[in-house]
Amino acid sequence: MYVKKLDENDELLLKQRREKIKEFQEKGVCFSCQNFITGDIFPDDGLIIYEDELVRCQFEKFPRATGQTIMVSKEHYEDISEMPLDLGVHILKISDVIIKLHKEILGAEKVYMCTICDGKRNHLHFQLFPRLKGEKIGYQNFVREEGILMDYQETADLYRKALKNIKL
Repeated sequence: MYVKKLDENDELLLKQRREKIKEFQEKGVCFSCQNFITGDIFPDDGLIIYEDELVRCQFEKFPRATGQTIMVSKEHYEDISEMPLDLGVHILKISDVIIKLHKEILGAEKVYMCTICDGKRNHLHFQLFPRLKGEKIGYQNFVREEGILMDYQETADLYRKALKNIKL
């Protein structure tokens, strides 16, 4: 699995996704809730590595870091201030396993976790940003240019297999 620089076609796909999101936000519709219904904003494409009744975890198709993982609450909460504590504990337990997998499978030296629920009509989600050996330390990992995830199927399968029987 690696992140390739966007070409013109990839940039068009990312632009189209951003436009869809903006359209929903301007209508006051949560794009993540809409995606849970239709799957057309963030299509699976083999990117989902874990899912249960509370959350979905998937690799970002247009990541800023190799292995960038999005953890989305299935229930709608605008941001972390609305999140029930038991959901937070559940998310932390899952993220603990995924972080260990990022270190084991990707060789991540560190994994940053953040939640950025901003803008009109957002949806609670967390992001995991693995920092690989030789990559710069710190905040710039959150603002790197997006790329497109390549050759991820085998790696995603390893994560799915490891996450299949986790005890939470």
